[in-house]
Amino acid sequence: MFDRLRTRWRAFLALRSGTRFRRQHRRRQARPHPVRTLLAVAGGLLLILAGIAMLVLPGPGLLVIAIGAALIAGESLTVARLLDRVDFCTNVRYQRWRRRREAARRAR
Repeated sequence: MFDRLRTRWRAFLALRSGTRFRRQHRRRQARPHPVRTLLAVAGGLLLILAGIAMLVLPGPGLLVIAIGAALIAGESLTVARLLDRVDFCTNVRYQRWRRRREAARRAR
């Protein structure tokens, strides 16, 4: 079970930033199942609510919110598009930060 999850996670990360969640959505919608859809949306909403609570309580609130949103993105194209935008913007800012950090290291 963990090998399959690890393989899917690596395949997910190998996709180009800004397209990952929409491709995941298409893959999930290729074989729709109403029970899986209901469980994914309900579980995602519960995780988002728990993550919001963890923003003020001890715990990894933002991480739990992101996992809940990713669960919902597998069932909702709108959420998948939103997460792709967030993924792309985050990746661009991270790369910019790394370039600046490398330039600062070289200047020393």
